[in-house]
Amino acid sequence: MLRAHLRTLALAATLLAASFAAAQEKPLRVAEIWEIPTLDPSQDGTLMKEKAMVTETLVTSTPDFTLGPGLALSWTRESDTVWLFKLRPGVSFHDGSPLTAGAVVASLSDTLKRSGSVRSYTKIADLEARDAGTVAITTSKPFPALPAALVYSSAAIVSPTSPRSDDGAIERPIGTGPFRITAWQPAAQSFAVERFDGYWGEKPSIPAINFRGIPDPTTRSLELQKGSVDFASEVPYGDLDLLARKGFTVSRNVTARNYVLSFGSLKDTPFADLRVRKALSLAIDREEIAQYVLFGMGRAGIGAFPDNMAFADRSIAVPKPDLAGARRLLTDAGYAPGPGGVMTKDGKPLGFTLYTYAQRPGLVPIAGALQNQLRKLGVPVEIKVTTFSAIAREMKPGDARLAALATAMYPHPDFYLRQTYHSRGAINSWGYANAQVDHDLATVLSTHDEAERTAAYKRVQRIVAEEEPCLTIAHYGVNVVMKPGITNYTFNPIAHDYMLDPRMKVAH
Repeated sequence: MLRAHLRTLALAATLLAASFAAAQEKPLRVAEIWEIPTLDPSQDGTLMKEKAMVTETLVTSTPDFTLGPGLALSWTRESDTVWLFKLRPGVSFHDGSPLTAGAVVASLSDTLKRSGSVRSYTKIADLEARDAGTVAITTSKPFPALPAALVYSSAAIVSPTSPRSDDGAIERPIGTGPFRITAWQPAAQSFAVERFDGYWGEKPSIPAINFRGIPDPTTRSLELQKGSVDFASEVPYGDLDLLARKGFTVSRNVTARNYVLSFGSLKDTPFADLRVRKALSLAIDREEIAQYVLFGMGRAGIGAFPDNMAFADRSIAVPKPDLAGARRLLTDAGYAPGPGGVMTKDGKPLGFTLYTYAQRPGLVPIAGALQNQLRKLGVPVEIKVTTFSAIAREMKPGDARLAALATAMYPHPDFYLRQTYHSRGAINSWGYANAQVDHDLATVLSTHDEAERTAAYKRVQRIVAEEEPCLTIAHYGVNVVMKPGITNYTFNPIAHDYMLDPRMKVAH
């Protein structure tokens, strides 16, 4: 009788343990901040690499934006344009096939054909498998930042056998990461991944993750409160204290993005005058915006990079607002108060339309704050909220744009400085040109002296912080909200939105 009772108790304990283990094995449910139209890494590498952890790149980045080994253990520069990458041994794709130099060449070659951003960022002209474990990459010109450019998420390596649609797009990438795709529902904007037991590195604690695209910030907050998702980022800033009171874990983090006010043109507009740009900058209270408009999300800034980036020039100080100094600069530039106190020159009032978009929750509130602060200077600002793509079509030379610009799509100062401040920079649509900046950005491509490169990049940072061809308002902040019971999560500042952590644990 006693033995039977003990057996019953033992069975009950076993079932209870099994039930608890099953509960522990429930997936993490993530609210993705963008729509999910594709899983093709060449089109949305950030989703596949940083969030779903399905794919990996040859080179990785550490939280201070220095480089580390990824699928390549090491790399050397054979000549000005040729680099050799030694692959990590013992790595398998999710289909069980080995990672080889041939597979890497096939993957990158295909990506280069289909992704203009990868072609632009990496400047790869040729790929060769020197042997099974060595990839030779030739760039179109000397490019010391190539290893950093290969951190770019869309340059991730996938198996040549990844299923494709008729147009060649990858439908389900077969990667090497700690998770593999198990389900994909395009109509529902959702997909699922599970732990890959053959992963070469540390095995994830989470058994599976379900992603659902929820582009609206308010809806993400409501879904958290309903209990239908466990993890979200970029919820409305005004909801953060409420969610914290309800027991959710809330964190505010600085990431690799800037809030930037850029001008339609620096030619034949008031913005061509450095004194006008400096006056606008001095009228802006960046600390007030960071603390009260963004609810502590992000950090006041004027330089190209926040100081948590290894290559930032930390000598650049954020200016304190100085309305009197701003007025003096406008007076020196020939402006005087006109009707209604609006600063006017030659009968033309100084004012502009400020375009922005709502997908990033900080942009519209910042635009409102800028409108109020510049009004005190006598500069009226009309705000127009539209879509990101519509701004380029509607914006005129005398207008301005407020956007959230990525500063490190790959972890190297060249990416942001060259795109933004070189006279032929990819996003320098406002026409900024400085001979010293162009000279320094040419020098870093030709010199082999790392100290000379570092000095040149920092000199560029100081020049543009002084000339302000576009106004950095703040360094971007990302909020992350998690349900109670999620542990072992650490925010990684290299994230472009958020990165999940394979060490996370979920208690249900």
